[in-house]
Amino acid sequence: MAESKTPAKEKEKGFLFVLVDLFRSLKLTISLLILLAILSIIGTVITQNATRADYIQRYGIGLYEVLNFFNLFDMYHSWWFSAILVLLVINLVSCSLQRLPVIWRQTFQSSGSGELEESKIRTLPFVERMRIAKPADPKAEKNIQSYLKRWFKTLKRTETESSIIFYSEKGRFSRLGVPITHLSILIILIGGLMGSFYGFKGFVNILEGETIDQVYLRTKDEEIPKPISFSVRCDDFKVTYYNLPGKERHVKEYLSKLTLLENGKEVLTKTVEVNHPLHYKGLAFYQSSYGALHDVTLGIQWRNKKEKDLLKVLEGETARIPNSAALIRVLKYAPQVHNFGEGVQVVVLQPNQEPRAIWLLKSVPGFDQQRGGEFILTFEGMTSKEYTGLQVTKDPGVWIVWIGCSLMILGLIVSFFFSHQRVWVRIPKGPGGEIILAGSTNKNRIGFEKTFGELVSGVRSSGK
Repeated sequence: MAESKTPAKEKEKGFLFVLVDLFRSLKLTISLLILLAILSIIGTVITQNATRADYIQRYGIGLYEVLNFFNLFDMYHSWWFSAILVLLVINLVSCSLQRLPVIWRQTFQSSGSGELEESKIRTLPFVERMRIAKPADPKAEKNIQSYLKRWFKTLKRTETESSIIFYSEKGRFSRLGVPITHLSILIILIGGLMGSFYGFKGFVNILEGETIDQVYLRTKDEEIPKPISFSVRCDDFKVTYYNLPGKERHVKEYLSKLTLLENGKEVLTKTVEVNHPLHYKGLAFYQSSYGALHDVTLGIQWRNKKEKDLLKVLEGETARIPNSAALIRVLKYAPQVHNFGEGVQVVVLQPNQEPRAIWLLKSVPGFDQQRGGEFILTFEGMTSKEYTGLQVTKDPGVWIVWIGCSLMILGLIVSFFFSHQRVWVRIPKGPGGEIILAGSTNKNRIGFEKTFGELVSGVRSSGK
């Protein structure tokens, strides 16, 4: 007696069937693609990886907390976005595995379709019958065979007691278009996930003549330094302008001459311009911005000395005042401070004292005397140093994505421009029979209908 299935096992089996049907459902595919399209629009509207202050200023603190909770400010690296991509991968694999055996048989296995029985004729969409009063002439058979070879290179001839059958087909490989397209999508998704998990996008500003060995990653409110395995030196930076009338100048191009160094040795020198990056060891350096920093020269006049010390400080940086515990930070340079001319704003940082921001004017050397203290600061001059702004990216999956895109183009070409066409011609041996021409195609029925009509006309004329 056969062992009966328990309700628990039947329920478990039923759940597995439902789960498998869900994963290979076309509705799930369409739903996931629509969801990804909507999320991509949201990711375009909402600026990604900006600072917290920018988001609060734009959306307010309440909406910022909601959007941040759902990780919409870095959505392409969120767990739920990756989960959607993984679910799409499972869906595509399930759909492909379900249909692949049939497609494989139709493409690579012999069809065995040399016969043309009445039962098969009734299933074929294109059939034409031509009545003949006498047996087919052997010469007519050769004419029909020659004419068919104009359309189909390979013919299969089958002879029975009552008829001669020619069978030919072309475009078997066109059935592979859909699997190739599915495979390309999987490859693109895998490449995208690799770039998301193992790649990064950073930036770095390099002054002319300066060498760096790290870049910076922006993550919300901080910039995280990320070391690289080699050094980059900016040898030169140039900006060219259009020769247009008027005072306003329009930038034509800007470019940087970069030299890469490993172990103190120069290994590569290249001029980087917009849309022409430098590639090395999986990193790409793009020209993205430029600017200038001011190298400010300050004078330090001690009240109990006649000598004046000079100190050079780069705009935005902090330096220690010689022979003192005080620090000085240069905030910004201005070519015109009200109507007093050039000036620089600095902050004096002294132990146990509140920081004080003051302006130093080049035209008024004694302006700092009112501050008091053991020294008087003066603004002696300024020189500009240009810097190049580079975007630095690493995407280990980019070549996988390119391979996937190439496969997708191939799959779409095969799917839309080729079809699997089959043709049968049955010629009777005895009198009073009929020549039967039948055909089928897996797609583009309208185009094949025109081709079949021309074949009918040719066979009709060849069989006379």
